[in-house]
Amino acid sequence: MAVVALWRQAQMDVGKLGWDRRWIHLAEGLYSLTGDAYPSDRVMYRVHETQDTLTLAQLEENSRRSASVLVEQLGIGVGDVVTIFALNSIQYLVAFLRCLAAEAFASPIAHQKYLDVKALVSRVQSVDTKLLITDRTLYPTIKEVAALCENIRVVSIDNNTDVPCMEQLMAHGDPAFNAFHLDTVYAAESHTAMIFRTSGSTGVIKSVLMPHLHWNVNTLTTALTVPEDTNSGKRYVDCHTAFRLQIPVIILLQPFNRTALSLIDTYNITFLFVTPPLAVEIAKNDVHGSFDSIKWLLSTGAPIHTSIREAIQHKFHETRLALEWASTETLLIALQFDGVPYPPGSSGSLVNGMEARVGSLQTGEELGPNEKGEILVRNSLCKFAGYLNNAAAINGFDVDGWYHSGDVGYIDENSNVFIIDRVKQFLRVGDGYGTHLVPGELEAALFDHPAVGMAVVVGIRNEATQLEHPTAFVVLRTNYVLGKSHIPDLAAELQRFVEVKLGTFKRLSGGVYFVEKYPQTGFKVDRRMLASLADPKTAMANPAGVIKVAMA
Repeated sequence: MAVVALWRQAQMDVGKLGWDRRWIHLAEGLYSLTGDAYPSDRVMYRVHETQDTLTLAQLEENSRRSASVLVEQLGIGVGDVVTIFALNSIQYLVAFLRCLAAEAFASPIAHQKYLDVKALVSRVQSVDTKLLITDRTLYPTIKEVAALCENIRVVSIDNNTDVPCMEQLMAHGDPAFNAFHLDTVYAAESHTAMIFRTSGSTGVIKSVLMPHLHWNVNTLTTALTVPEDTNSGKRYVDCHTAFRLQIPVIILLQPFNRTALSLIDTYNITFLFVTPPLAVEIAKNDVHGSFDSIKWLLSTGAPIHTSIREAIQHKFHETRLALEWASTETLLIALQFDGVPYPPGSSGSLVNGMEARVGSLQTGEELGPNEKGEILVRNSLCKFAGYLNNAAAINGFDVDGWYHSGDVGYIDENSNVFIIDRVKQFLRVGDGYGTHLVPGELEAALFDHPAVGMAVVVGIRNEATQLEHPTAFVVLRTNYVLGKSHIPDLAAELQRFVEVKLGTFKRLSGGVYFVEKYPQTGFKVDRRMLASLADPKTAMANPAGVIKVAMA
């Protein structure tokens, strides 16, 4: 049986920490902490640009006060959805916790470049939002969103808008407000804490229900993943659950890039998230600083080439860059590199409480060591709660609780897991870790244009930026005559056509290419061959660049 054995030891480790006692401790209140008591007057969050600070005691009081405002002044009831769309700040975390303390469902939307009104309206309506929390910078966009949605109120976490300001309303809130109570396993498992959107890596983007038990277990498994020398005396850069892990946070109002690496020495930071684009910046440019405090580097969401990873590790005194393989349906993090050497190409080992096996792509039967098939994973600590208003989507799980990840790979005789491909093709758009997009949606939009006979969209990865660009390969209608001089104009027209239909977040950033016919593999379009026809450097430098290729 090709089930990774490491999960049993991981489960034992959870037991050593006092699992039964500890989850109850977390469920007693939002502000309980793992491990020893955290000094309530110690600074938990500090904003680098302004030096504003927040202690644990202030965090608790502010979120209790504002939770009472939600309930008593804004009419938010148990189970109502509150969507948060705001930039990074101390008040963002307060906004998140106030939702939970009011027994509402928090639905955060990450701010991403090109996330336009159309995309936001879809997200807000899909979860039946009752209240939108934003800030003065993003309020003009949210004002348009609210105008297109019915029965949605808007509040701001700061001043200078024409809607109520939570900071002012909070002054009249109750610091002793305490509506949140969970005292049984069933309550923690059945009470939703968050509703958030999947990235779409397993299909169409869905709204996921995350109960408090799932959130607590994720906190515990994260705590077990943190290296021992990344202790509470050091600091993360930007983590909204860090207060549950006794790790203070430095908040940046601007995106973290290599010019901000000096902050590692300024604040003795021990842990740093490294997004794929940041990885390229660090690997290919000079960086200045001692970085002696760094104990843990982590990346997730997209592969990072071995040479880039090695370059980063070298610049941080050979500190290992851990890579995580994650799935919403399996507790967010399923596989991770730790400090143990792994064979080349390995995706790491399972985190605490996870199991994995491999199933045949043809028959579904279980495969043995080193046999390639679909990776199946199962969470042994808490059950996946499902999707909002989408019961059918749960079909990714089989009757035994195994989740079919859609990733192709194998497990060797030493329980190392190797992820090598996807069962289906999806595109990742947006900055940061981005959002996955089904190519068919772009293809369908293109097909509506009168000049388009067929359209295939593939992702072309720009290795310089580690970003993926949706790129269209179009076969024109037989009666459509395209003069060579008109190719750039039509390419630009098709890009605009798709953007008008789907919004700027779902655009053909890789350009449009015209071909006579598509290369085939069997009875299917060979998407890999199509992608090889485009020179990524040319395509990214000139997004409207086009070619015309005749294929045998």
